[in-house]
Amino acid sequence: MMKNLQINEKLLTGYPSIDKTHLRDAKFIEKHPIIPNVNIYSAFKLMSAPYQNDSAVDCLDLNATYKELLKDSITLSKAFRELGVKKGDIITVSMPNFYQAVTTFFAANRIGAVTTFLNSFAGIDEIKRYLNEFESPLFINYDKVDEYNASIKKGTSVQNIITLDRNDLNKKGFALERSNPFSTAISYYNLGSLSRFQRGICNNVFGGNDDALILFTSGTTGNPKSVLLTNKNILSSAIYMKNSTHLENTRGEKSLVCVPFTYPYGFATSTLMSLLCGRQAILAPNLSKDNISCYLGKNPNIIFGSPALLELIKRNVPEDFDLSSIDTFISGGDFLTVKQNLEGKEFFEKHNASVLICNGSGNAETVGASTNAVGIPLKPETVGKILVGSDAIIIDVETGKELKYGEEGLLCISGGHVFKGYYNNSELTENEKFEYKGKTYFKTGTRGILDVDGYFTLTGRDSRYYIISTLNKIYCDYVQNVISNIDIIDSVAVVKKPDDEKLYTSKAFIVLKDGIEKDAVLKDYILSKCEEELVMESGDKIQLKPYEIPTSIEFVDKLPRTLADKIDYVYLEDLATDEYEQEKVKVYKKK
Repeated sequence: MMKNLQINEKLLTGYPSIDKTHLRDAKFIEKHPIIPNVNIYSAFKLMSAPYQNDSAVDCLDLNATYKELLKDSITLSKAFRELGVKKGDIITVSMPNFYQAVTTFFAANRIGAVTTFLNSFAGIDEIKRYLNEFESPLFINYDKVDEYNASIKKGTSVQNIITLDRNDLNKKGFALERSNPFSTAISYYNLGSLSRFQRGICNNVFGGNDDALILFTSGTTGNPKSVLLTNKNILSSAIYMKNSTHLENTRGEKSLVCVPFTYPYGFATSTLMSLLCGRQAILAPNLSKDNISCYLGKNPNIIFGSPALLELIKRNVPEDFDLSSIDTFISGGDFLTVKQNLEGKEFFEKHNASVLICNGSGNAETVGASTNAVGIPLKPETVGKILVGSDAIIIDVETGKELKYGEEGLLCISGGHVFKGYYNNSELTENEKFEYKGKTYFKTGTRGILDVDGYFTLTGRDSRYYIISTLNKIYCDYVQNVISNIDIIDSVAVVKKPDDEKLYTSKAFIVLKDGIEKDAVLKDYILSKCEEELVMESGDKIQLKPYEIPTSIEFVDKLPRTLADKIDYVYLEDLATDEYEQEKVKVYKKK
């Protein structure tokens, strides 16, 4: 590595914390953005003033303008106040990606309350656990009966339950009369009757440092963590993204939102950011192979997706279906390889669309965004550049020392979008944050390399590695990215598998390309290719070390996915462990 690097006739030290090359072409105001000290509701109301009559949300058969969204949020906030909700209270919502979930957030934010979204498929025990953790006085759900709601109240601090009825799903506004005064729950649609009793003035004095939202990590390598975000965190993320993409006129564009609101990519990145910049959010609460064409028929311009969604589109859209409205596909779940990127572009071109396909990266702890690949020269092997307005460094995990450009380590992010903390877990918060050169950095858990232009190449998750008996580390994401370049492979997931001699080995779950039949001979072929030097789509040559090559291969029709639309590595690790246990039993019986 050179002691100093020279780019554009500027002498660089080689350290990102000093050079900040991702800010090279940014304006002063973009490098030092002013984050307004207001809540999200106030910012949204002000920013949407020029386009009040434009469509804000398209959900199933309901289409609401910005004006209608604000009006419904005001009515709902008054009802919340009448039910005793106060600043700092946590309103827990469990429903799919519905319009009513969006209005709930803005209504809660208007009165200083915090919103959290739970998995709508979660069991009652999980729901009650979170309700007790958050001490929620108010719980909002969808299509639940009185018996269910009565059981929710037992053993929790929930004082009131609001249920959105299936028959009211496509209704805007609120009825003024309560339809069933004897029900355990209050009907969402009848909240207008409660709001009429709230005559007081809403003193909207809630600022940037007030809590706004609790979202969750995806939980692919453990239980999801509850991430507490402030108004400032969310607004910082929005401003950083705007300054990074340089997209000035976004009014009238449409974004397709597919990931559940529980996760930052679903609500914060896809939905809130779209609404804050004048886009229409097309919500897809029940996306499947049977209705994907229906959602695409709403003519989105931007799709916030993942490799799985791209594959769903490719496999289920009719050959003559016009996709010309789409100009951007962003993968914010799993990483799209260069090969998948090229195949996706070819597919869209056949459907009359010239589409930018790119990767983004982020954590719940950075409001879903740490890098951006939109509006800048595309490097498909990367996840884009570090956001303008924030800072990033790469550190050695063992020593904590900052690394130079081109050296692989742990990505750490600093900025106003870095979360406040994990809810009621100060010890974990302190473990994931640290001070460096006067700034607070968050350890993203993502390993990779920063280049001299500020682009980040992701090589794996820090939590997705294992150590074998020789003390060598194997990074599962790195291994699967290399294997994905073998010609007959469509997609692959690599997990650790217990081993008596080495402690662990790798097991690969592989989806073959269409038309290739599963055959034991193919396993030998794949393993032989793993021993060779492989040429990546970028042209780079790479070769797995002997101890990185999987010892077990299993062909599957598709890779299992979590509700966050990421590969379910926990489930696959369980399968690998089960296989190990079965092999031990067979050996024991032979003895």
